[in-house]
Amino acid sequence: MITGLHHTGLSVRDLDAAIAFYSVEQAFQIVSRFEVADTAENRALLQVGNAAARAALLIGTLGGLELFEFAAGREADSPDRAVYAAGIRHICLQTAISDHLYDSMVTAGAGTHARPSGLGTGNSYVYIRDPESNLIELEGTPWAPQSVQRPWFAHAALVTPDIGRLAEFYAQLTGSAVLRQGTFGPDNKFDVVAGIADVRFKGAWLRLANAELEFWEYDHPRTTPVERRSAVAPGWNHLCFESDDIDADHARLLGLGVELHTPPHPFGSARVFFGRDPDGNIFEVLQPGPEARMTIATMLTEAEGHAVDAARIAFRAAAAG
Repeated sequence: MITGLHHTGLSVRDLDAAIAFYSVEQAFQIVSRFEVADTAENRALLQVGNAAARAALLIGTLGGLELFEFAAGREADSPDRAVYAAGIRHICLQTAISDHLYDSMVTAGAGTHARPSGLGTGNSYVYIRDPESNLIELEGTPWAPQSVQRPWFAHAALVTPDIGRLAEFYAQLTGSAVLRQGTFGPDNKFDVVAGIADVRFKGAWLRLANAELEFWEYDHPRTTPVERRSAVAPGWNHLCFESDDIDADHARLLGLGVELHTPPHPFGSARVFFGRDPDGNIFEVLQPGPEARMTIATMLTEAEGHAVDAARIAFRAAAAG
């Protein structure tokens, strides 16, 4: 079964610069750096013509990043990275309500169209772009534990032309039900955060042990289907889910008719396989080996991860009550 959202993948043009940026305020730290060889097995695994890459796995509180600098990516076209464009669109980092992380990331080279602001939920929100123009959401929460000094990973977001279909697909993949959904806008507060006039959209959320998946379908500007993205194209390029039985999950997804690239395959200290969701986005399923330093269990039991998880569980319980 799927135990959580292990990491989000990002294809970058400059690996060292990306590592430096995502290390701001200790948001993420390097677990390992490695080379991906251009072998027939790796080309099939990633469904690319040239798999050669420099890569790094980074761990943050309650979630990770996997950064790839593909040799072929330097010449690849970048997909549309508009807020409403279909695809894996952003990750979200949470902190206490403060502009400190925002200011630090802008100083480190992030682009921005607004400062953090509210939507009437009690949280603060802002979208920024990393130095390669990839979207990041920074969210301030009133329930942040005082003992946690670093930002923590809160969710990964997908934008889709068919929110019902995509949310149901990931509910089947993960074994977790869609938690809630709603329709939003028009409202100037949303326009400020999105940087779009008269923005209107639908949203849905799916909760995993360590983080959430967030789904958006924009009605204005309208989200439209896009071509299947290549893993080498710069930008957010895959979602990775941890499994405690990768062979069973592979068989289960095959039985559901899900498009999978290959059977489970050794990759570093793990076994992995990749596939495609109904929109053509790439997902990965990974089962860590016994020597793995980064697992959902370790994310939830390390001190800051445990403190955040306990605080948000208490907040949700109080809100539900």
